[in-house]
Amino acid sequence: MSRNDRRHGRNNNWNNNQKKNNQKDTANQKQKEQKHYPVHKISPQEIAEKENAIREFKTRSSVCEICNQPIQEMASAMANRGSGNPVHFDCIIKQLSENEQLSEKDRMTYIGNGKFAVLHFENPHDMRHFSIVKEIEWERTEGTRSAWREEMAGLYSQIK
Repeated sequence: MSRNDRRHGRNNNWNNNQKKNNQKDTANQKQKEQKHYPVHKISPQEIAEKENAIREFKTRSSVCEICNQPIQEMASAMANRGSGNPVHFDCIIKQLSENEQLSEKDRMTYIGNGKFAVLHFENPHDMRHFSIVKEIEWERTEGTRSAWREEMAGLYSQIK
């Protein structure tokens, strides 16, 4: 057997293995396609009711308790400390920044879970290195959520 014949044999064997693998993949794909999962069919009336509820929620005008301006984007609003009513996220940042009297190297930022923090940067041009000077809890995570937030979450979870 010559060198070329051996190579040809190996290539031929490799090609046959590839064909077998492709056939297995095709058979597996056909099995997956044959599985039928129950599908919950939504009636046009249910769809219309959900759309109307969301549209009605979006058209309601909420007023920010801090700046007394309408809140256009409820998804970015937060609950106010005492009342739980919606307020602008930017209004909270502005109010906290004014109350904390930040230096040039300090910045107020949201750190998640309803908390803000005063960050201190040794070099204001290097945003990677900072220390947390103070944490400020704005929204309590324990307990119940505000009614407006519960309603918004319920409506938006129905959108598919």
